[in-house]
Amino acid sequence: MPKPTGWTRFREWVLVWVCGSMLGALAADAVIGSYNAGISPIKPSLFTLGSVFFCIVVALFNRPKLCLATVGIALLPAVRFFDATVLRRFDSSFQDQITMDLARMMMVLVAMIAVLSTEKWQKTALWAAVCAMLLTTGSEIYEMMGFATFSSIPGRYAGFNSHPNFPPVLLCEMLGIVFALSKNFKFNCLMIAVAVPGVGLTYGRSGMIVLALVCGAYILLNARRNMGFLIIVSCIAVPLLVGGTAILQSGTQKGVMKDKNTADRLEAIYNLDFEKLKSPERVKDLSDAWEAVQQKPVFGHGTGISGTIYAPHNEYVSLWLEMGIPGLLLFVGTWLWLITRSVLTGGKAGYLVFALIAYTPFGQGRIEVPHFSLAMVAAACVLWPKRYGFTLRSLKAEEARPEPHAMGVR
Repeated sequence: MPKPTGWTRFREWVLVWVCGSMLGALAADAVIGSYNAGISPIKPSLFTLGSVFFCIVVALFNRPKLCLATVGIALLPAVRFFDATVLRRFDSSFQDQITMDLARMMMVLVAMIAVLSTEKWQKTALWAAVCAMLLTTGSEIYEMMGFATFSSIPGRYAGFNSHPNFPPVLLCEMLGIVFALSKNFKFNCLMIAVAVPGVGLTYGRSGMIVLALVCGAYILLNARRNMGFLIIVSCIAVPLLVGGTAILQSGTQKGVMKDKNTADRLEAIYNLDFEKLKSPERVKDLSDAWEAVQQKPVFGHGTGISGTIYAPHNEYVSLWLEMGIPGLLLFVGTWLWLITRSVLTGGKAGYLVFALIAYTPFGQGRIEVPHFSLAMVAAACVLWPKRYGFTLRSLKAEEARPEPHAMGVR
């Protein structure tokens, strides 16, 4: 095998560390969050356009070979984009902004597919996931210390993501990428340690449950081969968890007043009180959205209605509401496709697929955010490793090539 040249090493370094950092920043909404908080002067639209262009150019220099499964991943976002821009079945004063957001996501998705089509895609995706986790948890801690305000909900920290419901989803998805691409148990435990405070500071009920399931399953399935390390880690982790719990509980106090929202959330999680885990507001929102689905069950109301008029907090109802039965079938079919492939390949990317699917009953709007696209593209690349390259050949050169017998080959 020929030794890589200096140019080869340089373009691979740029791909992994620069493009990976850009994808991680996009996934964490770092530029948008810091710009909205008045910290960064960089306009998010310019950063997105520049990152997309740079990543695609660098990917082309690294001779990409397409994973065809990523085309399937891009199908639903492309259909929604077409529905919003061309068909425009739903129209409102926010529709132009919705169209711009969908266009942005399509560009980011194309850049992610291009970068993850290269030979060094695993290192790049792994670093992008780690970078997104560090930025998310770091920004939440930064907010908790009072240096900035990112969250739209008082008492709950959100970091760059602005809404506290998004960091737990991002952290679980990125942790799934780490588990799928890294075989280093100690490093993966370190990333669990990064994710735990990031989820805890949001006081997210579903986020804490999904994180506990993902991490618990991963540690239990690898405990036998790493028992000594786990014993040492437990001696460190247990006091930290106790201290972290005390910090979360103290965070529900505001002087002599108690924040009932965050306090009730913690109490419901600690006591596994499923009645308190339910949100009456979300039940009402879901009921309203379901009534709207019944009005146009076949083809839906059009892309954009979910999130502007209705907020079902359920991705199945959200897609059905917008795109009808065809959109719902496409959405469900994507999950069945990933689950079946994971099972047939011996559970490859199992943690990642679970982290993606676990939020569908109480999630909303994930299909429009970069971290979801990164996780989906990474899952497709892990589950379908075969790649297809494209070459251009001159027809005249083919015609001018001598026949084998003319070169003495029989």
